[in-house]
Amino acid sequence: MLQRIQDHFTDQFQRSLAGRRDGTRRIGAELKFPLVQLDGSAAERETIDALWSYLAGRGWQPVTDTVTGRVVGCTRPGEQNDHVAGCETGYCKTEFSLAHVADLNHLDHMLELLRAELAPFADRHEVRFLGYGIHPVTAPGKGLLLKKVRTSVWDKAVPSNRCIAKEAGDDVHLFTVNAGSHVHVSVGIEEAVRAVNVLCGFAGPQIALAAHSNVWRGKLDVHYKAVSEMLWDWWEPARDRSGVPLEPFTSLEHYADCIARMRPIYVKRDGMPIVLTQYDSFADYYAQATAEGYDLDGNPLRFAPAPEDLDLHNSCYWYTARISRYFTVENRVFDQQPADALTAPAALTLGLVSALDEAEEELQKYDWDALRAARESACRGGLAGQLDGRSVAEPARHMLAVARDGLKRRKLGEERFLEPFEERLQIGRCPADDVAETFAAGGMEALIEDRSI
Repeated sequence: MLQRIQDHFTDQFQRSLAGRRDGTRRIGAELKFPLVQLDGSAAERETIDALWSYLAGRGWQPVTDTVTGRVVGCTRPGEQNDHVAGCETGYCKTEFSLAHVADLNHLDHMLELLRAELAPFADRHEVRFLGYGIHPVTAPGKGLLLKKVRTSVWDKAVPSNRCIAKEAGDDVHLFTVNAGSHVHVSVGIEEAVRAVNVLCGFAGPQIALAAHSNVWRGKLDVHYKAVSEMLWDWWEPARDRSGVPLEPFTSLEHYADCIARMRPIYVKRDGMPIVLTQYDSFADYYAQATAEGYDLDGNPLRFAPAPEDLDLHNSCYWYTARISRYFTVENRVFDQQPADALTAPAALTLGLVSALDEAEEELQKYDWDALRAARESACRGGLAGQLDGRSVAEPARHMLAVARDGLKRRKLGEERFLEPFEERLQIGRCPADDVAETFAAGGMEALIEDRSI
């Protein structure tokens, strides 16, 4: 059974590579922006519905959810795949997945076009899209949940109330307020696991430079500068399937085996979710001739496992970097950044993937457990965090140098997009430090004005 799963990974990688024009490396961005009213509170659901109508009037195509029948987003054709506008777990957390492109200059241009397209809507409805890593006022809870296929299963499959009281929802509703900047990079099959290891290993230094989610629930969190990343640790079911993996992966087969041993959450048939609760691992589920699950009303169902179930399962774990269900390498570690640094996460990711030999050499200086521990330390202290008992700023400096060299080799001038991170390193401040000062001086109104994109 494990061999079947390994073969599926290999086959899907080969298919994704075949779809790349001229073999050029592609870069994509998933950008999440809190949508807030002028006082910082979450926008109303009606405002989100109006956003889809607005985009549809500008040539985007509406997307309807199979569970609710409601419009939950829009798409528009890109160069090789679609731009996708939607919301993630929370309806007030907008997400724009930009079609993959061949260079950062093109990506940066698309970001400028997106900001220009959203500006009239924001002004008309008196809301703001924030270049910020978490909703600053409204607390997480079921009231913010966007009901659709993917969000309908978690409180049934893995219920938890360690952080959120039952009357307010389930702990999965923590993710109605966080906002990240995820980067997808196409890689060759021989690069995939190396890239995942490099990006996971550098999680601490990356967070140190980018931490940006320390004002939430209307106040400053005095313990963490990257609250959004810590939500994964606070969500009980995510243990051992989020953060930095317990060990680096030795091969694509090793990676596939680890994913196969994770518990499955759900599958889809005819667009509808089937919750899986009785299988200890995906490999156990996939080995069944006839599997058992439940629909959303608790009715038992019997069905045959299918290869597409593995692709869905491959989106149900959340390492700081992973092989995505689209068989790109996805770097998930960044809080959303201020408006002048929206392209910086893609630049750092692409730079490291473009210099894997040098990046691996840097990481070999550290024990893997120390690299794992640096993630939480950076979440707490930003550039004041520690790696192996020393300032995380020094490995961040080496990491940026490697990324700059990787981008320079591409000879497209893309290294300039690293400048926001390099400036932060020079002054020893991450954007969370600036947010804390802005909030202390001018309150929530100043924060919203400063972080509007």
